[in-house]
Amino acid sequence: MKEKFFNIIKNKKSWIYISAVSAIVVVVLFSVFYYFKIYLTKSNFDDEQFNFVSNDAGEYIKPGEKITYTVNYKNTGNRDIEELVVETSVPEHTSFTSSDISNIEEDHGRELAFKIGNVEKNGKGTFYFTVEAGNHLDNGTLIKLDGVKFKYRIGEEIINDDISAGLVSEVESSPDLSNFKLEAINENADIVRLGDTIQYKITVRNTGDMDASGVQIRSNPSEYVDIIEDSITGQGKYTDNYVLWEIDKIEAGKSETFSFKVAIKEDLGGEELIINKSILEYGGSVIEKSVEEKLSLFSDLATSEAFIYDENGGELYPGETINARVIVRNTGEKREKDYRVICPIPSAATYISRTGTAEGITWSDEIRGLIWELSDLGAGEEKEINLSMKANENLAGSGGTVTINFKVESSNGTVEMPPKSLNVRGNAAVNILVMGDSLIAKSNWVQAFDGLLEANYPHAEYNTVASAISGEMASGGNARIDSNIAAHNPGIIIIAYGANDVGPRASGFTGSMESMFIKAKNSGARVFVNLIGPINGWPGKEGYGRYNDAIRQIAAKHGVVVIDVLTPLSQNPGGYLSDGMHYTSAGASVVANTVFSYVSHYLGTIGQEL
Repeated sequence: MKEKFFNIIKNKKSWIYISAVSAIVVVVLFSVFYYFKIYLTKSNFDDEQFNFVSNDAGEYIKPGEKITYTVNYKNTGNRDIEELVVETSVPEHTSFTSSDISNIEEDHGRELAFKIGNVEKNGKGTFYFTVEAGNHLDNGTLIKLDGVKFKYRIGEEIINDDISAGLVSEVESSPDLSNFKLEAINENADIVRLGDTIQYKITVRNTGDMDASGVQIRSNPSEYVDIIEDSITGQGKYTDNYVLWEIDKIEAGKSETFSFKVAIKEDLGGEELIINKSILEYGGSVIEKSVEEKLSLFSDLATSEAFIYDENGGELYPGETINARVIVRNTGEKREKDYRVICPIPSAATYISRTGTAEGITWSDEIRGLIWELSDLGAGEEKEINLSMKANENLAGSGGTVTINFKVESSNGTVEMPPKSLNVRGNAAVNILVMGDSLIAKSNWVQAFDGLLEANYPHAEYNTVASAISGEMASGGNARIDSNIAAHNPGIIIIAYGANDVGPRASGFTGSMESMFIKAKNSGARVFVNLIGPINGWPGKEGYGRYNDAIRQIAAKHGVVVIDVLTPLSQNPGGYLSDGMHYTSAGASVVANTVFSYVSHYLGTIGQEL
């Protein structure tokens, strides 16, 4: 029993011992766990020596200047961190422009998140971002960056560290209207005269870096002018003998232009000074500008005019008379005591003696022309000078131009009037080739046709060649048309074949005529073809109508003009045909007139080729 008791006691002590040891182990393990937990989760970016924000701006900045913020970071904790992101707000009154970090998230350009990535223990780095201050910021505006936030992960835990910055810059800005500009623009000339209109132009540019508010401009016109009220621009108004503009705002970097017009009074003596004084006021500043123009009285012959015209009207041809007239006008305010009118005679014309206005006239070999020495032309008065010339005959071949160049010399200098010209038409030269058979060789209709041309177009020269062989067929004409074209270079070709070709078949005739049409057209000439006239009493030629059908058909194909001599000749075959086929004198006249009526439709006003 005693032994059993002691064993029980002994076992109890062992249990107490074991319990005590277990308790100590638990305390030690908890202490170690707590220590490592605290050690390993120690804040990583709390050392301000390494984790801070700086900028390159001073205490004061100008609108539009850029500020670069540099963010410094160092992982001073006991563990590597993952997914470091630096978050910040873009300072008010600025806009984000750039950074050396490419991986950036933006929220409408106002919130920025720079993704740095993993940072090892004791790892460090810097990056920057730049913002730009607004262009039109008021003086005293503050640009603040309070700080940035470091957001990162350690294991499963997301940690945020706030990095204070407290970076503040103050905007220094002011408007600048010192280049206020006043101009006087005389709309009529550089010299100010009675009744002239002057525009006053005021330009205000704000070269400062702040909007200018409450700007006022007063412009005081001269007592020698009348204000043109409806010319005032930009909400200006005329009151108390000055023009007033009240402007709410002129933005920095912008300009405003204002203007109005005045008319010089008509009853002035001639030596007055026309002065405009304009005053600009804003923000307690006053800027004054003035311009002055001296009124002068002059004679003014600048509106003098010259005229030239063909005495006969219509086209002007060599040998015809040309009339010239000058109106010398004094639109100034002062009488012109002495002046000269000078007119060189154009080289393409000849002065007709004694046709010039007699007063003050002389001939000058030096200028090959006329000079009038004149005097006493009052303000508002005018003087007329006349002369006549003849277009020179040597222009008949090529034509030309007659140009007059009048000028007036006076106390105010020389006025050169705008040149005035007339074109002289030369005689047109037209070569005409007429090819055919005995209907040409045994008739004078080609010569009569040439006479009609010469009579109706006296300013044209016609060389009309009749190239015809009695008994020749169209094939013969086709064989020699090239050499005829080369020899005579015709502008017009008339083909008149058929009477000798007429037989039972028209196929050979058609081919020869078509070939002639093509050759004639290829030469560049205008091509005509006569129909075959009536044929009576010639056995075997009764079917000539088929040949005329062939002529019409191939002429239409190649753009050749068909001359219908058949119809008028058929009106009186007995009178127009000598043997039932060849033409009498009367018949030749009918053909000549018919051909002329067709060809004349293709000639110009003086008979030239169109």
